[in-house]
Amino acid sequence: MSISLTALDNVVIIAFIVLFVGISYYFSKAAKDMETFYLGNHALPWSLTVGTLFSTWYGGVGTVGNIEYSAIYGLSCWVIWSVTCHAGRIPLALWVGPRIHVRTAITVPDLLHSVYGRGVALLGSFFMFLYCIRLGEVTAAGFIGHSAWGINPEVAGCLAVGLVIIITVLGGLMGVAVMDMIHFWIMMVVICIVMPINWREVGGWAGLTHSLASTPKLMDPYGGFSFMKALMLVLLAFNVYADPAFYQRFSAANSPKAGRRALLTCLVLWIAFDLVLFLTGLMVKVLYPNTPPTEGYIQLVFRTIPVGFRGVFIVAIMGAIISALCGYYLTGGATLANDFYARIKGDVSQAKIVFLTRCGVVAVALFGLLLAFKFPTAQDAMIFTSSIWMSAGFIPIVGALLYKGKIKTLGGYMGMITGILVFTLLKLFPIQGVSIEPLVAALPLSTIAWFIGNIIGKEKIEKNNVIEVNR
Repeated sequence: MSISLTALDNVVIIAFIVLFVGISYYFSKAAKDMETFYLGNHALPWSLTVGTLFSTWYGGVGTVGNIEYSAIYGLSCWVIWSVTCHAGRIPLALWVGPRIHVRTAITVPDLLHSVYGRGVALLGSFFMFLYCIRLGEVTAAGFIGHSAWGINPEVAGCLAVGLVIIITVLGGLMGVAVMDMIHFWIMMVVICIVMPINWREVGGWAGLTHSLASTPKLMDPYGGFSFMKALMLVLLAFNVYADPAFYQRFSAANSPKAGRRALLTCLVLWIAFDLVLFLTGLMVKVLYPNTPPTEGYIQLVFRTIPVGFRGVFIVAIMGAIISALCGYYLTGGATLANDFYARIKGDVSQAKIVFLTRCGVVAVALFGLLLAFKFPTAQDAMIFTSSIWMSAGFIPIVGALLYKGKIKTLGGYMGMITGILVFTLLKLFPIQGVSIEPLVAALPLSTIAWFIGNIIGKEKIEKNNVIEVNR
């Protein structure tokens, strides 16, 4: 029997919405330039940095998406996807992130501009804008809205995006960070209690193994994915090195040490949280075998926790989505204002850049709504947009941060264009009889093209003192 939200649950949800809008309005008064609006005036302490990193990283893809994939692919989801993701973030926390010394407002295209020149920065800005629409989060919001209230997924997605626009346009990063901290604690408590409460009902690990005996691949650490899909996910796990939201959070921390400590703290929390989500996904498969994973998960939660707390759960799960969308829409808006308009126009006042960033947030949100709900799961939507950005931007960005040799403008162009061309061609015209993921082919060819461009290219004459990269 389907369990629905009650009037009390909806009152709880509305109360939290009013609280979040109030927080954003409070911080809107201080957002006068990009230092305060986009980077929180470099004032995020360790605690707020932990909260905003955790909430932004998980979102709907990290919560609902992991449960979906665990119910579909089983143990291999945690072994291949989660473990690889978190292992790959250790160098980011210890060495890569703190290497960026911020002088003024910084975006990833600022890094590209300082190393390769304006043309590469503009090209990178375009692909980063596509990445920031975050189709997976909008898709997850629609699925949850449909499961919780029975409304059309598109309507639920529109309502969630509308709230994101209000919160982001008003409060900027500081408002989003405070809201993220609230979501962080709600997620840690409400989402995590569902698994242990239902653990005995499914018979523990032995019960899960017995119930899933008819589908042995679900309990095989490597059996749920094809080799090529597994390789693609392993590569995609390192997309964080080109993720603009992570660099924004590092830049917003009140010191490189605080950013490093925050990410290391998050690594421990992420590993434990992923394990809880993975086990919950398997329980959903056992208890609701003929129900879509997202809907089964919502029903499992509603059955487990009492009236009133169900509303808090929706705040937690939708809040995670809203947190992620706020962070990426803010980055996408800054991309349009700072990395397109201001880079082309030249001297633009801070007040105008902030205004255009707010307009850009709306543009990113509307563009994302037009493309959402084209994928069967939130995780699939995330993989598509992340693969586009990683194919184009990963090698030029990582090369700019870590390569100690001479870097030429042509290297940036060749690495970026080769990567996106290979990805697009293989996506549109897959090779018959050969199973290969476009990202798997795009990355090595982008790397080769990047090195060739740096060998045959000319020295970059253009200078940009926006940031300093300690290589």
